Amino acid sequence: MRSVMKRMMVIVMIVAVLTAQMPGKAAAAAKPIMMSLNYSTVLVKVHGKQKLGVSSIAPNGASKAVKYEIANRKVATVSKKGVVKGKKIGVTTIRVTSKKNKKLRKLVKVIVADKVPTKVKMSSSLKMRVAQKKTLKASVSPAKMLKVYKKGSWISTDTETVSVSSKGVLTAHREGTVSVIFTTLNGKRAVCQVTVMADQAAAATTTVVPAAVNTPVPAQPSSGVAVTSAGAVTR
Repeated sequence: MRSVMKRMMVIVMIVAVLTAQMPGKAAAAAKPIMMSLNYSTVLVKVHGKQKLGVSSIAPNGASKAVKYEIANRKVATVSKKGVVKGKKIGVTTIRVTSKKNKKLRKLVKVIVADKVPTKVKMSSSLKMRVAQKKTLKASVSPAKMLKVYKKGSWISTDTETVSVSSKGVLTAHREGTVSVIFTTLNGKRAVCQVTVMADQAAAATTTVVPAAVNTPVPAQPSSGVAVTSAGAVTR
């Protein structure tokens, strides 16, 4: 009898474990319908490397497995893990396809250059007021490099507090602190911490009007002289 009870308890535990694991497996096997990559354009130096990959997937838990295919292997190559290697100066493209959804694809531009950004500098902190606009500028090194190679992307960690345009124009929407990040095409980046304060209200001007003062008239000392209603003076 005891052995039967033990077996039943073991079976119940196994079923419970399998049931708990089923949602995770179902989510992992879900078919992806949306996919974002860490780069839309890859800038790599001749003989240099750059890692391309999936940054987000929908629904959550769906497979991130993808296949990389490059158009011109004479310009660059890409590994199964998304490592791009520059071979000679030129431009090509990489097609990224989900292994679970063949219709889900992304096309990435690859630029192979002789010079690429090595450093990015910009203000590390900035203060703004609500409804104010300011422009952040990123300085990309080396200076002697084609402007197209100095391009990059701007993002804000909280767009409801501070939004940023593709040209680095910041707009403050509400109080708070966010990070604004500029990233070059080859992954070099700089971060600025932006603090938004409440807008200063104009100080109200108040005119103080002195209150009227009723000053009592002092009583006249009695001199023994009285004036009658007829105007006669009596003593």
